[in-house]
Amino acid sequence: MNIDIVLDSHLPSAQLAELGLLAESYGIRTLWNASYQDGRDPFTNLAELARQSRRIHVAPMAVNAYEMHPFRIGMALLTLNEIAGGRVQAMIGGGGEVVMSLGIPFEKRVRHVRECIEIVKGMTTGRPFSYKGELFSIDDYDPRWVTAPPPLIYAGANRPQMLRMAATAADGVFMSDLSPTLAKGAIDIVHARMAETGRNPAGFRFNNFMAWYVYDDKAEARHEARRWIGFRAIFREYMMSEFMTKEEFAVILAHIPQIYAMAAKDADSVPGLPDHLLDRCVDELTLTGDLNDLDRIIEHLLEFRAVGVTDICIELKKHQAHGIRLLGERVLPAIS
Repeated sequence: MNIDIVLDSHLPSAQLAELGLLAESYGIRTLWNASYQDGRDPFTNLAELARQSRRIHVAPMAVNAYEMHPFRIGMALLTLNEIAGGRVQAMIGGGGEVVMSLGIPFEKRVRHVRECIEIVKGMTTGRPFSYKGELFSIDDYDPRWVTAPPPLIYAGANRPQMLRMAATAADGVFMSDLSPTLAKGAIDIVHARMAETGRNPAGFRFNNFMAWYVYDDKAEARHEARRWIGFRAIFREYMMSEFMTKEEFAVILAHIPQIYAMAAKDADSVPGLPDHLLDRCVDELTLTGDLNDLDRIIEHLLEFRAVGVTDICIELKKHQAHGIRLLGERVLPAIS
């Protein structure tokens, strides 16, 4: 199983490149740059690392057809891929923070993701390329300058309908915050759909995003994990029901706005919400602790490998260089 990392687009390109080269030195497979409303453009932000590196893959996430036409996504990926010498990946999803902030309705989500993937893959694998879809079309795209191997395209997918679509259209699925049990269920859905359509599963990737708060100071780690727990999709009942009763989940739902607000306030508690519920979310949905917890975290990651996850994508919020060193020196050798 490979290790990827994700850094957010608030980091400038020079710092992103420095951290990416450190990750490359440890054999980390991919650096993903997350797109945020108030962040830098991930395509441009990754260019410096793409130029300086030799092995690590560079990858924007999550891009989508609600805020950027698939043609522009494909063109940007091909340009970055040329700079990186064919080491680009991307995750195409069905929304995100930017879409919500712009007030764009999430209509025909699976269709948006499918057509975006089909256009981007068509643009990057075969030319001249034309496409006529329900939502998007393109005629005779033929960039003569393209010579690098095509980017690998993931679909952001957790749920059955999106997973079945990804099984036929994408090069892999990018799951988010799933437990080993839920990840196995998602992988089984993909494999079943592949069997139905006759697609060979060889080479298909299964990546699972996980938040990492493993610091020297355990109190700081838990503070950060609780502060950001609202972004771990705690509104999804199918995830929460694995470790929480319906009554407890109802308490969480009643405090969702306040839970989200903790991040901006640098807070780790919500009035009226029992701390033990936040702690349970941290324990079940994140990788959190200090150096004494690494063996436990490694055992947990090995559970993902056992069910067929091929890549784990670790989000590093703070102490990024420290996290990269721990992943490279302690985690990657144990799970590869």
